Amino acid sequence: MKAKEIILLIFIIIAGVTFYHIHTGKINFDWADGFFYSYDEFTYEETHEVSPPYPPELHITNSHGEIRINGIDENRITITFTKKIRRRNEEQADEVAEDLHMIMNKDDRQLTLATNRSDFRRKNFRTHFEISCPQGMAVKLKNSYGQIKVAKIGEVDITNSHGEVFAEGVMGNLTLHNSYEDVEIQDVSGECRINSRHSDVTAAAIQGSTLIAHRYGKIHLESLGQDVTVEGSHSRVFGRDLTGPVEIETSYDRITLVNVGPTTIYGNHCPMDIDGVQANLEIKNKYDLVKLSNIRGNLSVTGDSVKVLGKQIVGESIYISSSHQDVELQEFSGKTTIIISHGDLDLIPAPLTFPIEVKGSYSGIRLTWPGEEKYPIEAQVKQGNIHWALTAEPSMRVENGTSILKAFLEENAPGIRLSTTYDSIRIDQQ
Repeated sequence: MKAKEIILLIFIIIAGVTFYHIHTGKINFDWADGFFYSYDEFTYEETHEVSPPYPPELHITNSHGEIRINGIDENRITITFTKKIRRRNEEQADEVAEDLHMIMNKDDRQLTLATNRSDFRRKNFRTHFEISCPQGMAVKLKNSYGQIKVAKIGEVDITNSHGEVFAEGVMGNLTLHNSYEDVEIQDVSGECRINSRHSDVTAAAIQGSTLIAHRYGKIHLESLGQDVTVEGSHSRVFGRDLTGPVEIETSYDRITLVNVGPTTIYGNHCPMDIDGVQANLEIKNKYDLVKLSNIRGNLSVTGDSVKVLGKQIVGESIYISSSHQDVELQEFSGKTTIIISHGDLDLIPAPLTFPIEVKGSYSGIRLTWPGEEKYPIEAQVKQGNIHWALTAEPSMRVENGTSILKAFLEENAPGIRLSTTYDSIRIDQQ
């Protein structure tokens, strides 16, 4: 390595170690002084009782600290206000602690809590709120660089720009905005609205509708009772037991759904694994694999370069359109239409109750005959062959540039029509 490259590498290592210690609080850089100092942390705690009557809402504005609120079965509000101050010695910390305080205002509409953080030029401290309040009290919280945790409260509105959020037992609607830290929401009686990025989001046991706007991270959904909407980008989505309508839009990551209601998915470079849909399923995707099983409703899959593997699909209508990838369907039943190009198709249908139609281009088609019944079939290949492996002879067979085969046309049953170009059709006995 050249000398300049070695110096640059050493600088990068030193910078990485320094920023790690700043982030963990072991070293503080005060921009006002322009030097690095190693500080100790000193803790100060005070408790406040709020006298009744209590307003219906609690509002808290904080920065660089934690907020914890717990609903209790008592008509009482208790506030523990904690100050964690970094200074060179206890004497300096005492001076800051004396001037740093909680600001409280109360009127008929709301109880408001904040701090006088903005009064300090040199901060280097964190402030924490831990509050007990009557169950079901509405809460509005604004925080940054710290965890928020709430339980057994009423309608809640949370903004936390760089912090984790945990909410449980919300007796009303929940609205949340956060980033760069994870979110866990459980047991919400109302609607849930989450806007989060660069984070993992978990939401479970939501009784109302759920809307999640998300970028870069994982989304885990379970036991949601109403409609679910995910507006994502680079979001990995897992959902289980989603009984209402589901609509998901995301890109460049996996979608996994188990036991869901009517579902619509808009994907881009998204592998998908869907097992158990109790209604209609519509998928639009590009450049990846779609695996389907146990679908009880109409199915539509469209996209470019989408490989489809499906089994146990029962509905009135099955529609698949794809290119440059293979399609395989097993144990399916419904009016089936498949449009495929530059990929092979393998069909193993259940006994027919609806017709099957395939239009291929530069695609091989293999059909495994459904049971022992006879169904009218017409097959045609331009510049290719038709391989017939059934014991009964076809009623018509032509091979002259375009191969044509027909059989069982007299049968009064759902029919099969297969066509492709520049490849072959193979019809095998089950």
